[in-house]
Amino acid sequence: MLGCFIFSGAQTKGNIQLTNDAVSPAPVFSLGAPALLSSTTFRKGKFYFNPEFNLGLDLKPWTIISRVGYYIVETKKSTINLAANVNWYFSKNKPIVNNQEFEVQQYYALELNGDYRPKENQHIYYFYWRSGKMSTNGVLFENLVNISYEFSKIKFRKNDVLMWKPSVFYLEDKGWLAGFFASQTATYKKEPWKCNVFLTTCWPISQMPYTKFIWNTGINFPF
Repeated sequence: MLGCFIFSGAQTKGNIQLTNDAVSPAPVFSLGAPALLSSTTFRKGKFYFNPEFNLGLDLKPWTIISRVGYYIVETKKSTINLAANVNWYFSKNKPIVNNQEFEVQQYYALELNGDYRPKENQHIYYFYWRSGKMSTNGVLFENLVNISYEFSKIKFRKNDVLMWKPSVFYLEDKGWLAGFFASQTATYKKEPWKCNVFLTTCWPISQMPYTKFIWNTGINFPF
């Protein structure tokens, strides 16, 4: 049934990123090494399917996400969708344990995602994700609330286009950390390039253990 959904007239879009460091959707955790990230969305009507495959440059897996969603509101100014995903996180064992290079942690997540367009080329994005573990090891549950304001298509010369997206989010990982973070992503594209370059930075606002300033940069190829 999923194959029929993908190949029978579904709209398709996505992107591939080559980056110096893979960063998680809540830009707090990173692979700590260069990576190849891919995301594709197949949409038909109000339903969509969004698989993500994130690998190190050695082609060993880091995260895999399989998401299904449905748009409950869709107007010229705003959208709201509900989604559920199952995801796998491959944590490298150091040292290797019982000949197992990776510890695989599996999670589910329920999502509320939305956006609002107050002006042309400006978006307010927000989401709430509630995750829980499905494997023996891992974080018991996670709450993630994010709000961001995107300024897109900022032209400062004839063929130079910028996008800037500052964000504030609250992250709670049960038994590990809870607090507020700030992040931003700046993107530059020179028309008629098919790709763009980006810089993401993130830092904790609250005082929390295990957190620090992180950043990544790279090239993004949308399709």
